[in-house]
Amino acid sequence: MADSFLLLVFPMRSLTIHLGGHRGCMGLSLRGTCTTAADAAHLDQAIEQLLAKGVAEAWIDCQGLHALNTVGQQALLHATHSAQAVDTQLYWCGLPAALAEQLVASGLGAELQLCSAAEFQGPQFLLPSVAVAS
Repeated sequence: MADSFLLLVFPMRSLTIHLGGHRGCMGLSLRGTCTTAADAAHLDQAIEQLLAKGVAEAWIDCQGLHALNTVGQQALLHATHSAQAVDTQLYWCGLPAALAEQLVASGLGAELQLCSAAEFQGPQFLLPSVAVAS
């Protein structure tokens, strides 16, 4: 897998997940909301695919995640626990401030490895494109 390129898109109405890897670096990009049992199951499916790659760490871009409720929060926690069970560290990067504050207030923030968007070290093609001024 050292030189492979992988991009899988798991579209859903409320939550779209991009899973990608390049040169042994794996990650996800979450876009939309994670507020229903269907969204949680969707995230679980993508995490299973990610963990099947057997990487030591994976980077989750959350800049496009717009809403979480308790179902979504538990989905993130479940993903983290699933990863820990196979010795993979998940890094949740770029959560919007309001969502990060929700996780900290609920006590879940301490159980997740929360990082800024700038700390994202996953496949760069998963990040939202930035418009270049001309």
